[in-house]
Amino acid sequence: MPKKVPNLFDREIGPLVIPREEVITVHPKWTLERALLVLTRKGFSSVPVIDDEGKVDGVISKTDILDFMLNRNDFDLSRLSEFHVHHAMNQNHSGILSNSIFSFAFDVLLDRSYIPIIDLNNRFIGILTRRVLMEKMIAFFQLEFLEYMAERKKESRIP
Repeated sequence: MPKKVPNLFDREIGPLVIPREEVITVHPKWTLERALLVLTRKGFSSVPVIDDEGKVDGVISKTDILDFMLNRNDFDLSRLSEFHVHHAMNQNHSGILSNSIFSFAFDVLLDRSYIPIIDLNNRFIGILTRRVLMEKMIAFFQLEFLEYMAERKKESRIP
């Protein structure tokens, strides 16, 4: 009888988290000019916004910055240095705990490219990306398929 592989969707996401030390973040008091510079130079479309206490305030994207400036009556990109990240950031991107299960993270990441990961005190500990989740799923199902094929091969040899 083949060994039963634990269900991927019941596993915790902790081992898949990219630690905060490897994640580009911005501060809510940074100017929009500085945030846009970081986003552009690092090649990201959005990054987490982390406050002085290490808590997730939200995320900021190039689109958030542009939308904020376009929605002003006096649209002028040269004024980016007059506004701060907290003015334009999206606060609807709360984090999830690192002991959350794979299926929950999967549901959240259907509409996002990443999700901030937090501890019980709401402190930022890293991110989980949709790409990492998809790579894990592919590897899991490849292994499951290979085990299935090996079992079928054994069964076909039994007289």
